[in-house]
Amino acid sequence: SYNTFKFCLISYATSFLIHSISTLIYCFLIMPLLPIGSNILTLPHLLICGTLQFIISHLLFKIKRHRNGMPFLLNSRLIDCSFILSLLFIIYNTYLKSKTLQTTPLHILAFIFLFLLAIALLLWWRHKITQSYVEKLRVDEVELLYKEISDKDLEIEKLHAHNEQLSGIIHKDNKLIPAMEMAVRNYLQTAALMKPEDARQTGAELLSKLERMAEERTGIIHTYQENFSYRQRSGLISIDAIVDYMENRASTLGIEYHYQFDKTLKEMLPAFITEDDAMHLLSDLIENAIIAASHSKKKNIHIHIGFIRSILFIDISDSGIPFTPETYEKFGNIQCTTHAEHGGSGIGLMDIAKLKRQYQFSLQIYEYPENETIYTKKIRILFDKKAHYLIQSYRAKELRSAILRNDLHVIPYSDKEKP
Repeated sequence: SYNTFKFCLISYATSFLIHSISTLIYCFLIMPLLPIGSNILTLPHLLICGTLQFIISHLLFKIKRHRNGMPFLLNSRLIDCSFILSLLFIIYNTYLKSKTLQTTPLHILAFIFLFLLAIALLLWWRHKITQSYVEKLRVDEVELLYKEISDKDLEIEKLHAHNEQLSGIIHKDNKLIPAMEMAVRNYLQTAALMKPEDARQTGAELLSKLERMAEERTGIIHTYQENFSYRQRSGLISIDAIVDYMENRASTLGIEYHYQFDKTLKEMLPAFITEDDAMHLLSDLIENAIIAASHSKKKNIHIHIGFIRSILFIDISDSGIPFTPETYEKFGNIQCTTHAEHGGSGIGLMDIAKLKRQYQFSLQIYEYPENETIYTKKIRILFDKKAHYLIQSYRAKELRSAILRNDLHVIPYSDKEKP
């Protein structure tokens, strides 16, 4: 197909660029050692350049961000852009090879131009990978929101059905209870005048009728409580235990504490992490959220454990102060905390970093502008085996200027702040 031809041409141009880089590096290394006028287009020199090209290609695709190639080229507009750049490069390279360049400086200038073009392509490649990853995050967030809305719509529908059922019972009882009240009153007034046997029989009938009514309503209320219990269960004993324990801690500090689990959590969680490690991870995350929220004006925590595209995620949102740039910089390397004065030790973050290395999950931190939502930040643990470390923040420029580590990617919270 036409797209296949474009992909082949882009691959061909990329190979040429790497070859140009290899040749330029080799020339700078070997030219000072050779006599003036020496020919470097001999077989040994070409073999060394080819080996260097292979090594650079291998190392290039060993970089974590480049392992999947250029998936963003599935966008037709980007394919056309890449195709035009590659075609121009191949035409330029063919033109160079068709000319007899006698002067070494001209050769060097040509190679320098190709080298700069290769660097530009690499930077463009990395930029587009970042853009495609940000777009994937946006799509995942939208998908998760739609899923939450769907779950809530289903729950509202069930509540509506039960409310209608309860309304019918109340409507019925509004007539039945006064009638039974009158029957009991009449029985009490006339029992003394009735024969003992008739009085016992009438009393037994009234009691039997009241027991049936009570049993019917007790069953309805019990079913309602089972279906709509405030305490949602995951089905995993240790997960439920740590969530309940942290809820009790949060309530003593006046923190609004909410949580939700996807229905398939019990069956699917073991495929991503052991239950004990999940409990350990949750305890550290919720502990940090409680410390942060307890010292803020708005005291809110929300926990959501579920799946996006069949990939496990753990979301912990809180209304506490944001992490400092120093905390982001030292995460996983040096023990530090934002809340040392409130009992924070930083051990929890070190444990999270240890589990991150073990399970290769991605750590995504979202920072929200003040007054836009009741939460100031959300920590997402995504078990995608990619081990990303990413911050999406309204203060992206500030964080970029303060953080030096190269495995952390900071992207803006909205389009208002450009990268």
